[in-house]
Amino acid sequence: MSATVAATASDDEIIGLIDQWVSLLEQERYEDAHAFLETDPSWSAEVLKEIIEAYGDEANNRVTLRNNGTALDGAGKVEAARQRKEVSWADADRGDVWYDLNINGLGSDLTATFNLEKRGERIHLILQDIHVM
Repeated sequence: MSATVAATASDDEIIGLIDQWVSLLEQERYEDAHAFLETDPSWSAEVLKEIIEAYGDEANNRVTLRNNGTALDGAGKVEAARQRKEVSWADADRGDVWYDLNINGLGSDLTATFNLEKRGERIHLILQDIHVM
């Protein structure tokens, strides 16, 4: 069963649900992370793992919930981390989330995007993409 939040959930509660998903990724529990959210059929636990491992030049990439306050820019320079965790609503029933993933304790430009759909008394979070933004 995919995780949901109440239809009256705040943005912080929605982000908290994604933080739970990120915690599963951090533990490299890709099967559990895949089962945690709704996805379209093109997603699998293996695809999640491959995208994370293929990011950047590091051999052993791992998503982390926390970052050390810094990030690497596209040129490899260290800068202050600005992690985006942004919820926006198109209307009363549909929205989206942009959530920057931390990699190996650093902020990154690898972003997970989600659709939000209110169905009855619940908000469903649907993984759309993970890509460099």
